[in-house]
Amino acid sequence: MRQAEYNAGMADSSTAPRGPASASVPATVPAAGPASIATSKVVTTVFDRVLAAIHDGTLLPGQHISDSEIAEQFGVSRTPVREAIQRLREIGLIEASPGRFTRIADVTPEQTEQAFIVWRALYYVLVNEVVERAHARVLNAMIRDNEQYTAALPTLNPHEIARATLDFFSRLPPESKNLALQRAITSVVHIIRLGSLHLPEYIDFQALGEAQTLLIEAVRTRNVSIGRAAMAVLGDLRIPLKENEPKA
Repeated sequence: MRQAEYNAGMADSSTAPRGPASASVPATVPAAGPASIATSKVVTTVFDRVLAAIHDGTLLPGQHISDSEIAEQFGVSRTPVREAIQRLREIGLIEASPGRFTRIADVTPEQTEQAFIVWRALYYVLVNEVVERAHARVLNAMIRDNEQYTAALPTLNPHEIARATLDFFSRLPPESKNLALQRAITSVVHIIRLGSLHLPEYIDFQALGEAQTLLIEAVRTRNVSIGRAAMAVLGDLRIPLKENEPKA
């Protein structure tokens, strides 16, 4: 099954239409005046909920959102909502034109490929820094994430596979002492995740699983060479830019 075909089915079953209509974002903040909640906390909450809605397919590429509607759902002013939306714009997940639209970004396969190249370079630096001293709890979390990844593969559910993959590769960045590196990895990975849900074909899940297995072994044995081998596998991973032509 091609990913484009599967994603079409996912979109049809969603309650959030693709296109100009706006959609609600699940709110976790109880209705309250902005004075009762620290603005920074509200911004973080709105950012996290909109981000989750993008990644789980509740909000689809090209779909319009409204800061006033989101503010009403959360029972807060538009100011923290606008700040959260601005943060999402800064990492490339939202596009906006003043007075015209605010919508979920439509990340192209080419943009996904470019983001993946940047992420891979950053993660190589990370692996060299942290593999030899990563905490045992990180190793245990990576093992659990890999098990979830393996369990999700037979379902061909792109959202579950993407979630397990993101969880796995999110374990090592907090071990870095380089805050700039942490931020750079976090920013680019969201573009990859969103773009990976809408590729014309699936990526090589077997190679991705092999890279995860090697990284687990690298952390387990504190062996940087094995970590570099994992990154070499990821280096050979191809991001499909267009659907293969059917064979005659």
